[in-house]
Amino acid sequence: MGGAARDLLMGATPPDWDVATSARPEAVQALFRRTVPVGVQFGVVRVLLKDFEYEVATLRADLGYSDGRRPDGVRFTDLREDVLRRDFTINGLALDPMTGEVTDLVGGVADLAAGILRAIGDADARFAEDRLRPLRAVRFAARTGFAIEEATYDAMRRAAADVAAVSVERISEELKKTLLSPRPGLGWRLLADTGMLAAVLPECGEAGPADPVAAALDAAVGIGDPDTLWAIALWPLGADRAGKVLRRLRQSNRSIRDAADTVRLGLAAATIDDRDVVRAKRILREPRARAGLDALAAWRKAQGLDDAPVRAARDRLAGWTDADLHPPRLATGDDALAAGIPSGPRVADALTALEDAQLGGDVTDADAARAFLQSMAARPAP
Repeated sequence: MGGAARDLLMGATPPDWDVATSARPEAVQALFRRTVPVGVQFGVVRVLLKDFEYEVATLRADLGYSDGRRPDGVRFTDLREDVLRRDFTINGLALDPMTGEVTDLVGGVADLAAGILRAIGDADARFAEDRLRPLRAVRFAARTGFAIEEATYDAMRRAAADVAAVSVERISEELKKTLLSPRPGLGWRLLADTGMLAAVLPECGEAGPADPVAAALDAAVGIGDPDTLWAIALWPLGADRAGKVLRRLRQSNRSIRDAADTVRLGLAAATIDDRDVVRAKRILREPRARAGLDALAAWRKAQGLDDAPVRAARDRLAGWTDADLHPPRLATGDDALAAGIPSGPRVADALTALEDAQLGGDVTDADAARAFLQSMAARPAP
């Protein structure tokens, strides 16, 4: 039913299977030994067979949507009413697993063939029932490249502000799926043009026009790391604000850190001076440096700039060994104190300076390290 039938008709393997049946939930539970009543009040039972899980839903009609997300109640019914409550025609297809026959009550097969995304029935009503649906339309368009039918598109614009009322977790997940789609730039443009970007990511609207971001995302097609894609999308905000946006979107601490580091290191890589080997090594040895270069490359392409800084950084990385980037420690805090450096912050400063000297190739062994620390001790205190 729904997405699985759609994917099969598009020549793709469905990631999961949703089964629709006229059997009531209690009958489904009686038929199978291992079941999970995930939403019995809505007619949904999860069936576990061998190594697979199937979500089995009783055909239903929904009875109002007070919260704009989930039905207040359901009435078990037939296939026609069940299909008519769904979101888009391409998701309103039913496949008989025994015969392979597709039942299409809403024109979904024709819309699939034409590459059109169309709401079932009254688009305003469908979006009022579930305020996440306009965001799902963007994600489907970015995934498939389908054109959004005019009445559906107009309804998306009218419903844009209401999308912000959906839980931030659901919004965040839809945005991530859009970024990971084959056409993230298209998705970003649709978000901006319909007004949804301003509703769910107001910080991005404040940072400037959306088209440069969309162009950068166009240039990033093929990048499968969501944190790098978040970094590209939030690049105009800078590292700190990008992290704050992702925290508001309730991304994991790791994703927040990695995306913010990607922005920070990408921006830093753009300003590396060819003569400053030490700074280059400190930037490029960080774990997210390569992701930062990917983000920088996407943005420079979007801005019509050459990729010379990216190529130079990548060439340097290719020529440096791990020992070049992470030289062995040649001295400790005790060594610094023994060399005559006063205890306190000056010890840490001296060890950092010593590592810089190693990164620059000026200090290569323990004897040279001791001599370096002694020279540091002889300098007057700042």
